[in-house]
Amino acid sequence: MELRDYLNVIRARKWVIIQAVVIVTLVAVVVSVIQAPSYESEARVLIAEKDTGSALLGMSLSEFSQPERGLQTQVQLMQVRPLLENTIRKLDLGIAPDDLAKRITISGVGQTNIVSIKATDGDSQMAADIANTLAEEFVTWSRDYKRESIQAAINEVEMRLEESKTEILELGKRIKDEGKSDDLSAELSIATGAYTTLAGQLEQLKINEQLEVGSGRIVSPAVVTEEPVEPRPVRNGALGLAVGVVFGLGMAFLYEYLDNTIKSSEEAEEFYGAPVLGLIPAEKFEKGEKRRLTIVQHAGSPAAEAYRVLRNSLDFVNFEHDIKTLLVSSAAPAEGKSTVAANLAAGLAQAGKKVAFVNCDFRRPTTDQFFTVNNIIGLADVLAGTNTLKAALQQPMANLNLLVLTPGKLPPNPSELLGSKKMEELIRSLEEWADWVIIDSPPLLAVADGAAVARWVHGVLMVSKGTESTRDAARKAREMLDKVGARVAGVVVWGLEGGAGGGGYGYYGYGKYGGYYYYSDYYANTPADDKRGNKNGKSGKPTKASAKAVDIPAEGGIYIPPVSPGRRFLQAFGRIMTGVLVAIAVIAIIVLVVYFLDQAMGWGIIAMLSLGLG
Repeated sequence: MELRDYLNVIRARKWVIIQAVVIVTLVAVVVSVIQAPSYESEARVLIAEKDTGSALLGMSLSEFSQPERGLQTQVQLMQVRPLLENTIRKLDLGIAPDDLAKRITISGVGQTNIVSIKATDGDSQMAADIANTLAEEFVTWSRDYKRESIQAAINEVEMRLEESKTEILELGKRIKDEGKSDDLSAELSIATGAYTTLAGQLEQLKINEQLEVGSGRIVSPAVVTEEPVEPRPVRNGALGLAVGVVFGLGMAFLYEYLDNTIKSSEEAEEFYGAPVLGLIPAEKFEKGEKRRLTIVQHAGSPAAEAYRVLRNSLDFVNFEHDIKTLLVSSAAPAEGKSTVAANLAAGLAQAGKKVAFVNCDFRRPTTDQFFTVNNIIGLADVLAGTNTLKAALQQPMANLNLLVLTPGKLPPNPSELLGSKKMEELIRSLEEWADWVIIDSPPLLAVADGAAVARWVHGVLMVSKGTESTRDAARKAREMLDKVGARVAGVVVWGLEGGAGGGGYGYYGYGKYGGYYYYSDYYANTPADDKRGNKNGKSGKPTKASAKAVDIPAEGGIYIPPVSPGRRFLQAFGRIMTGVLVAIAVIAIIVLVVYFLDQAMGWGIIAMLSLGLG
C-alpha cells in the first residue's frame, strides 16, 4: 500500500476512529473523575561510602569497593520484608507487606549517593509518615547492623582481656611464691603489654561503636503535600486521546484487511483488466422511484454529467471504431448495470448516434422503468420466430434515433436462445442500422445468459458498484468472460457516495440466507407466482424454497457464493465492538452527569464511591 492508500483508509473509516477516540477519552476522564485522590511524599536518604568518625581514628568500616553496586544494594535493602513489617506495625496500617511495597517507590537520584523513598496514600499525612518511618527504620537497621560486628569484636577483646588479666595475676602470684626471676619478669612484661594493647583496642572499639551511625542518613524528611498526584484528568484525557487514536487506527485497518470489496478505481482496473471509463455518483430517488433515466430527466445533475463523461470515454477507447456492439453487465446483482446501460444508450442517442438498445434480461426486465415501452412483444418473440425484429423494435422518444427491444416473455431456455445463431444474426441486423448496439444482460455470476450472449459482441462494459462489489466476484466474472473469448472494453464504477468520483467507502449488505438470490428464486416459485418470482404479484424476500434453488444446476442455477468467513467475522466483530463502545459511551456520559450533579447539589455520592474504592 502507498501513502495515499493509507490516507484513503483513514478517511473512509474516520467514524470508527472518531468513535474510538471519543469513547476512550471519555472513559479516561470518567475514571479520573471518580478515582479517589492519591497523595505522594518523598524522603531522601544519603548513603555514606565511609564513616567519617571511624576514618578520623584510622579505620574504614563502611567503604564501597564498587559505588554503583553498593548504592543499588542499599536500595534493595530498604525494601526487605522486616523493614516493611516494622513500618506497618509502628503506623498500625493493618495491611500486608506486599501491599505496602506497592505503595512505595525507592530509587537512586541521578549519579549521586542519595536514595529517594516515595510513598503514596489516599491521606497526605499518612503518605509522609510512611516515607519517614521507612527511612528511619532503614537508618536504625543499618546502624544496628554495623554495630553488631563491632560489638562482636568488643566481646572478643573483653574475653581476651580477661584472660590476659588472669595470666598477669597468676604470674604475680608465682613471683611472690617463687621469688623474682628473669624469666618470670619477662613473661609478666609480655602479659602486661598484651593487656595494655587489648585495653586500648577495647576502648577504640567502644568509641567506634558510638560513632557508627550506619550506611544511611536522612537528609530530607518527607513533608505533607496538599496537591494529589492522582487523578490527573488532563494527563489521563491526553493519554486516552492517544490510546483512542491508536486503537481507532488499528480497528480501521483491521476492518480494511477483512473487507473484500473493491474500493478504488485502481482495484477495479486490476481485477477486471480494463480501464475505468466512468465514476457514477449515487443519486437520491423520489419517493416510490427505484430507477430513472437520469441523463434525460435530470440533465443538469452530477450523475447526468458523469454519464456524459462515460460516453466520451467510450469514444476515446474506441478510437479504432472496432467496437460497435457493447454488452453491459455486472458480476453480481444490484450493481447498477441496467441503469448504466439505459443512460449510456440515451446519452449516445443525444450525441446524434443511432442507437439500438436491447434488453436480454428475461427474468427481471427493467426496460419499462427507463423508457416508455411495453413488454408485449420482445426479444424472445423475435428469436422464437413468432414476430419480426421490425415489429418488436420500439421508439420511446421521437426526437432521438433510439430503438428499444424489450426482452419479452420468459422463454423456457433463455441461455440456449441467447447463445444461438439467431441471436448473432439479430445483433448483426441491428449493426447494419445502428452506430451503437447496447445490450443489457443479466449478471454474469447469477445466470449463464450474460456469458452466452457475450460471445456475439465486440466488447463488454462491466459495472461495479462502489464499495459493494467484491474482489472474488470480479475475478470470477473476468474468468467467465475469458472462457468465452469476450473482450472487456472498460469498467464503470456506479453508486459512489460523496459526488462524482467521490470514491467513498461503505459496507455491503447481504440477504437473509447469506448469498445472492437474484434469479434462482424464479424457478423455486410456483406457477401461480408472477413473472418476477413474487407470489400473487407482490414483491418480497425469497422463500426457503427459493433459497435452496441456488444449488439447482439448471437455468439460473449458477451458484453465487455466500458471505465469506472473513466478511462474516468482520460484520459480527463490528456489531459487537459497536455495541460495546456505545455501552461504554452511555455509562461514561451517565457518570459525568452524576458527577457534575453531585458537585452542584452536594449529595456526596462521589465521596462515598471514593472511600469505597480506596
